[in-house]
Amino acid sequence: RLMSWGFLLGVFLGGLQMLMLPLLQKSSPLEEVRQAAVIPSILASIYQIMNGLVFIGEGVMVGCGNFFQLSLSTVIATIAALVSLNTLPKMFGLTGVWLSFGVFNSFRLAGVWLHQTRNGPLSEKALAQA
Repeated sequence: RLMSWGFLLGVFLGGLQMLMLPLLQKSSPLEEVRQAAVIPSILASIYQIMNGLVFIGEGVMVGCGNFFQLSLSTVIATIAALVSLNTLPKMFGLTGVWLSFGVFNSFRLAGVWLHQTRNGPLSEKALAQA
């Protein structure tokens, strides 16, 4: 149920952020700056859905005491983010930085998914033992 709340909250905040995109035109008097911020702002709105799931899922991992798995998935996500930060901004500029943030959170979401489906208290293995 918590993951559903995280998803719904992420969709709500992402939608709210998308509705606020027209206000981006008021952020700078320079047209180049406003144009450069459009795609990263859209990516940030989309990432809110993922972030809702990641933050709730990692909170569940902390609550279950699965600190090793949480730290391991965070280290792997950080390595993936560093690799992508080394390559994507060279190809896509500011958008590449935001794509790298998406890579980071995608790896964190994969860690949450593994916990929920393999090791967590609601995984098939844990439910079969109960």
